[in-house]
Amino acid sequence: MLNFRQLTSREKNILRLALVFVVLMILSNGVPALRELYAERSATIQQLRDEIAREQRLIQDEGLWDQRREDIQSQIEDLQAQVFQTGTVPMLTANIQRLVRQYANESGVTIISTRLAESEESDGWLKVKQSMSFALDNQSNTLGFLNSFETSRPYLGVTSFSMRHNRNQYTGDITVVGFSRASSTMSAGAQ
Repeated sequence: MLNFRQLTSREKNILRLALVFVVLMILSNGVPALRELYAERSATIQQLRDEIAREQRLIQDEGLWDQRREDIQSQIEDLQAQVFQTGTVPMLTANIQRLVRQYANESGVTIISTRLAESEESDGWLKVKQSMSFALDNQSNTLGFLNSFETSRPYLGVTSFSMRHNRNQYTGDITVVGFSRASSTMSAGAQ
C-alpha cells in the first residue's frame, strides 16, 4: 500500500496533477454522456406522457366513436336499401319496369310503351336506363307520379321527363335509372 505521507513533494504534485487530469477526463467525457442519458430519459418520459394522454382521449371519445359507427352502419343500410338486389341486366330491367308501372298505376298514369333499356357495367356495378312513354287524363296526376320516385326504395332516378298536351289527354316520356351490384357470373360473361 502506498502511503501518501512518505511521498516527496514532487511525487505528490505529480499525483495531484494526475488526479486533476483524471477529474478533467471524467468531466469532459462523463458530463456529456450524462446529459445525453438525461435527454434520452426526458424524451422517453415525454413520449410516455403523450401516449397516456392519447389513450385517455380515446377513452373519453369512446362514446363519440360508437355513435359514428352506428351512424355509418345506418348509412350503409340506407344505401343498401337504395340499390336493387339483382345482379343481372334482365332482372334489373324487369324490376325497374315493375316499379315504374306500379308508381304509374298508383298515380293514375298509364304506361303506353317501353323502349329497350340501356345498360352499363363499371367496377362491379350495373346501371340500367329505362325510357317509357305514358298518358294521363288529369295533369295533376303527374305530381304524384314524380313524387313516387323521390321516395323510391330501391332508388330510381329520373334523368329526363317531358309532357305534351294532345286534345283532352296528356302524353309524355320519362327516363329513369336504377343501380345494382353486378353478379360475378355477369362480370365474367361480359369479359
